[in-house]
Amino acid sequence: MKNEQEQSIVAQQLRRNGFRWTNQRALIVRAAMSSHEHYTAEELLELCRREDPKVSRATVYRTLAVLEREGFVEGLDAGDGGRRFEHVLGHEHHDHMVCLACGKILEFRDDELERRQELAAKRLGFAIERHSLRLYGKCKDCQRQRGKR
Repeated sequence: MKNEQEQSIVAQQLRRNGFRWTNQRALIVRAAMSSHEHYTAEELLELCRREDPKVSRATVYRTLAVLEREGFVEGLDAGDGGRRFEHVLGHEHHDHMVCLACGKILEFRDDELERRQELAAKRLGFAIERHSLRLYGKCKDCQRQRGKR
C-alpha cells in the first residue's frame, strides 16, 4: 500500500474517532508510515524535525500512542526498557526475535506456529483478534562475540 493511501486511511479513521488532523500529525503519520524499520519515538521525532523543527516531543508520543491504539503501528518492547515501533498497515503478519545484547530485531513468519496457535485457541473456545509473538535472546553475531572472549 502506498504511503499516500495509508495516510488517507489513517486520517479518515482518526477524524472519525474525534482526533484533529493537524499538519504536525500528518507529518508524524507520514514519517511513521514511510519507515520500514523499527524506530523509537525519539528517532521518529528527529526524522520529523528535519522537515519541521517545531514538532513537539509530546505530539510525537501522543500520536504514536493513538496510532498504536488504532492498530496502525505496533509497539515492541526492545528488551532494554525502550520501545520500538513499526507500521503494520498493509503488511503481512509476522513475529519478532529481539537480541538482548545488541538490540537487533529479526522478523519471521512460521506457518506451523500460526496453525498451532489457532488450534490451541479453537480447543479452548477462544476467538483470536490479533496476536504478537516476541522471542528474546541473542542473535548469532552476539553469540559469536561472546564465544571469542
